[in-house]
Amino acid sequence: MKKILKLLAVFFAIAFTTFSFNSCSEDGDWEDGNGGQFGFTIEKDSYFIEKAVGETNQVKFNIKPNYNFQSIQTTFKFTTNLNGVLKLNGQVLNPNQEYTFTNKDNIFEYTGNVAGDHLIKFSVKNSKGFSKDEEISLKYGISEFTHTYTGGTADIYQSDETPYVMKVVPSAGQPTTGYEIKFNSYNGTIKLNGVAVQTGQFYPLPNLNSFTVTLATNQVGQGALDYDIKNATVSKNYNIQQTVIARKIVIESMNINALNVIPNTQMSLIGVVKKTPVTPNTSVKYKTWISASSNNNANGIQNTNNVYTPFALGANGAFSLNFNAIEVGTYTYNIQFQDEFGNESDVKSFNISVDAQLQFVGGAGAEIGVYAIIGVGSASVYHKTFNRTFKVVSGGSTTITKMKYTIDLDIVNGSGNVITHWQRVLNENVANGTNIYEVQGQSLPISEVLMASNLPSGMNFSNIVIKMEATNSNNATVEKTVTGTFVLL
Repeated sequence: MKKILKLLAVFFAIAFTTFSFNSCSEDGDWEDGNGGQFGFTIEKDSYFIEKAVGETNQVKFNIKPNYNFQSIQTTFKFTTNLNGVLKLNGQVLNPNQEYTFTNKDNIFEYTGNVAGDHLIKFSVKNSKGFSKDEEISLKYGISEFTHTYTGGTADIYQSDETPYVMKVVPSAGQPTTGYEIKFNSYNGTIKLNGVAVQTGQFYPLPNLNSFTVTLATNQVGQGALDYDIKNATVSKNYNIQQTVIARKIVIESMNINALNVIPNTQMSLIGVVKKTPVTPNTSVKYKTWISASSNNNANGIQNTNNVYTPFALGANGAFSLNFNAIEVGTYTYNIQFQDEFGNESDVKSFNISVDAQLQFVGGAGAEIGVYAIIGVGSASVYHKTFNRTFKVVSGGSTTITKMKYTIDLDIVNGSGNVITHWQRVLNENVANGTNIYEVQGQSLPISEVLMASNLPSGMNFSNIVIKMEATNSNNATVEKTVTGTFVLL
């Protein structure tokens, strides 16, 4: 009996484990080495130099999600074991209160108010239920001097000058003169009290109560200024971390004067290009290129061949560009902008058709209708109808205004010898100007005319040729010659 009970216990344990595994796998939250579909990792600083009580540590704390960070809320809480102040984006945070991360990349600031090992415990979770705990240990002690600063809490964009107002407070019994500062590394420009300085050398600090370090960089993302402050007996290392935001260049509007043109037409792009945040520098670069064409000609419309060209924007970001259509074809024409930092706008594209000035498209044909009046030993022949088939297209904004048909034929006897040559010219005005004129076997209203009289019996027609000529609103012309037929009415 005991053996049976043991076997049943093992069976239910295996079944329960299998069920649990399948359930976790099916809901998509089963964690792999990187947290699964809704998981994340945390990239943070792990080494910190001992600070004096009252000094601030900056702590990098970046969320690395497996998903679109903006689509899923991520929150955090924290606790500390000793007295101190934690800030994020300039906001003082309270222990055990939940806050929402607004950015993936973050820099916390912590100021220890008492000596000792300050242990900050973070609990981070997202709205899908995935969570992580992190700990950061910061050592604070009593030092020969304390260094603090204010500034850098607002958004920092490329090239922005960001001032940090600093001070050094010597501890009791410590010297109050002979302090110096050395800037070790920074990817940008550094000013001390408004004067540009170099890395790797010490500069005196005559006023410990207030001195200003100003930083500016074009590098996007997280970076830091590393520097030392020393007196005659001790040197201490500090850093200021920054998150620099890329500036943007935006095509606010871009309009083209025409999408259907003919060769040698001057075209234009007119629009508005804005830099954000706004800057007084109006210099930009633009490039144009053809990404697709029906004729594999990347130069069928004038462009810069994907090479940036300098341009000075006008008032309120005004932009204009003239260029020429060159060769017949259909093209995808693109334009893009770049600011002085190398940031690029989105691409604006246009589908442009460069059409022939005037052309016949497809097959064409014509038929004349004649009748005869038979007399004694002779006949008279009359031209009564004219039917034609063709399609003619006028490019760009031009329209077809008129057609001209020239009929040539030989009248021959029963032996095929030419009796006479006959010609007639017919004119047609095309009403309601259109860029495509197409007729299929349609009759053109004409008057009857005598072709020839006193013709012998057995006469016939030979070498019937019809020349069609189209004219458009630019007075351009195009011709097409076809072999005609006749019908006896």
